[in-house]
Amino acid sequence: MRRRGNGLAWLGLGLGLLGVVTYFTWIALRLPPRVQFLRDTALLNLALVGVALGVSVEAIRHARSRAQGWPVLAPILGVLNLAVAVLFILMLYRFAALPAPPNAPQVGQAAPDFTLVDDTGSPLQLAALHGKNVLLVFYRGHW
Repeated sequence: MRRRGNGLAWLGLGLGLLGVVTYFTWIALRLPPRVQFLRDTALLNLALVGVALGVSVEAIRHARSRAQGWPVLAPILGVLNLAVAVLFILMLYRFAALPAPPNAPQVGQAAPDFTLVDDTGSPLQLAALHGKNVLLVFYRGHW
């Protein structure tokens, strides 16, 4: 009896998992500034997940063409790969979205007054700078 090959289906799932795992590897590594786009955009990972889904579709077609009935393992691995891809995309774009803050100042609106300590240790109040050009920078950043 000849063994049925599901290598393509396993390859598709493996590539999909590799695409997801390497994204978290990019986050964990301290990347130099010129390659931080790997972490910030996830384009390479999304491309790998897309290739993995294509391989899974091809595996299902291949298994369907050579099987007498409906093949079982290739579609199961393909659905599992699709679930991993959907969860990864939701994690990137839906679950990571920040809610709109209810009391955030609008662009052009005066900033609320606050007091901070300057580099010499003396307090500096924003209202004391009224009439001067002030640049406020807030970092959300990755630390």
